[in-house]
Amino acid sequence: MNINKALKKESKSKNQLFTVMILLFITLPLTAYLSGIQSLFLWIYLGFIELLIILKIIIKLNYHGLKFVCNNNRLKIKSGLFIKESLILCDKVALVHTSKEKDELEIIIVTAVNFKNRGLKPITQGFIKKYSEGAEEYLKIKKLTPEHVFYFQVVRKGALKKYELLDAIYKNCVRATYTSSAIENIKIARGQIDI
Repeated sequence: MNINKALKKESKSKNQLFTVMILLFITLPLTAYLSGIQSLFLWIYLGFIELLIILKIIIKLNYHGLKFVCNNNRLKIKSGLFIKESLILCDKVALVHTSKEKDELEIIIVTAVNFKNRGLKPITQGFIKKYSEGAEEYLKIKKLTPEHVFYFQVVRKGALKKYELLDAIYKNCVRATYTSSAIENIKIARGQIDI
């Protein structure tokens, strides 16, 4: 399936879910009130169901929440509802790696500058063990520039919208090195390969 069709399908299913949840949120208490239920247990149970509906909506919004803007050599990413916006300078991106695929895609951005970004973490042995393909490219870059300290950020939220982010990174971070898995996912983002 083409990435654009997949994005439209995902958006449609997300909107259907929100519509059903909002209808349930409104109609359940309304029908309980109109039927004249006086049992305290049923009202507490209904309140618990309403709380679960609200939690489901928040979780889904958090999972699909990815906003990004790229202009003037700055990439601003807000991934999720409760995470602050992070700023990455496009010229300072050294490596882009992806792991997993489809909805579970993770974009790993390695940069040489920690500029107004609390989401960036210094690269440690944990990074090298977890992302072996990205670590190989990182070690090559580190041999060329041993004086730099590198940081990384992982974008996990955003479902299929992460492919659009990956395409924007590819267009704007021209000095970066891309791993083979990142290149395959960029081809999917550009519609050259189907999901």
